[in-house]
Amino acid sequence: MNEKFWDLNKTKQNSMINGALKVFSRDGFRHASTDEIVAEAGISKGLLFHYFYSKSGIYEFLAEYSARFALVELNSGIAKAGPLPYFELQRKITASECSAMRRYPYMFLFLERAESDGTFENQEAVLSGTAPYNECRSEVLAEAILPGTLTAGDAGRISRLLDLSKKDTVLRLLEKGSFEPGRFMEETNELIRFFEKIYS
Repeated sequence: MNEKFWDLNKTKQNSMINGALKVFSRDGFRHASTDEIVAEAGISKGLLFHYFYSKSGIYEFLAEYSARFALVELNSGIAKAGPLPYFELQRKITASECSAMRRYPYMFLFLERAESDGTFENQEAVLSGTAPYNECRSEVLAEAILPGTLTAGDAGRISRLLDLSKKDTVLRLLEKGSFEPGRFMEETNELIRFFEKIYS
């Protein structure tokens, strides 16, 4: 990546990042078209390749940048408070995801796709970029204080169900043409409350 990218104004940076996140999250690496990325970003192909020398370069940058951005939001949301009650922690994780998606609605869809996209020739670089966020999230969930009736195994299953529900909610909201972070958080918290009632 050309470091001059960071000299661009934030609006232009975010436009390029969001355009690429949208196309890669939808189409994967192999089928993503740089023509579609520049169309989404509202820039020329020459400008895209001035800052990112190849399609692979854009993809690797997005993986590392997205994971780092998500990690900052997560750390800010949990504020290193030590172990938290499981369902409270799930609400804080959801709030941190919501905060990240206010700027980058396709971020978590991209991260999920990138981590399993075997068509990318340098998958190790992607996994290395996304690892810090995934490890931090796993660690804080593993340290959560479980209510007496909730086993670690059930907590893991709830976490996976919440992740699937979040993905479905994001896709549904994005299909409407505009992402509503508040609606995402409201629907996810409703599901968290449902599980909380069962295990309280």
